[in-house]
Amino acid sequence: MVGALLAGLLLCPHVGADDGDVIKDDRQALAEANAAGISSKILAAKEQLSDDLARQTDQRRAQEDQKIKEAQGITIPLASDGQGHLLADVIINNRVHASLIVDTGSPVVMLTPAFIQKLDLDLSRSNMGYVEVLNGKYKAAEVSLDSVSLGGAKARDVSATVMLEDNKVIKDGLLGLSFLSQFHFTLDQEGQKLILRKSS
Repeated sequence: MVGALLAGLLLCPHVGADDGDVIKDDRQALAEANAAGISSKILAAKEQLSDDLARQTDQRRAQEDQKIKEAQGITIPLASDGQGHLLADVIINNRVHASLIVDTGSPVVMLTPAFIQKLDLDLSRSNMGYVEVLNGKYKAAEVSLDSVSLGGAKARDVSATVMLEDNKVIKDGLLGLSFLSQFHFTLDQEGQKLILRKSS
């Protein structure tokens, strides 16, 4: 019996300080199988421990890769509208695509009346006022968007303004700071790209 127990201790892989509960349970099961000296149970316990260690390694590697990606940031290519503005392909409320002008001078996301019809938003209870944009002053309403997504970056409950009058320069709207300020962002005008890094 002492010999079997000693063999079990030698065969059981070293217990790591950062092992999760599943791995600790696997190691315990292997130690008990070794102590019992039943080869079939020892083999099964070893296979289970090996599988769970591999799964744990994959999970940790994925977490590290995610941290590296967040540190490097998400690079979003932008398109020129031919008038000196850069356009981003944005998804609003998880379903509607919008081509928004990236405007770091706009305090909020701003949408045109033509585009807002696609979202089916009720503006009857919205606060009304006026906004000044690229080419004038317009009557507008305040709204809150469930989500705004851009190139894998996503923000929820984003404040926005809806212009209630048509604007010939702006097609769908502006991507302003109510979205951008939720990230560390860099706008590369010459490279026509936007880099977003997750805020800590």
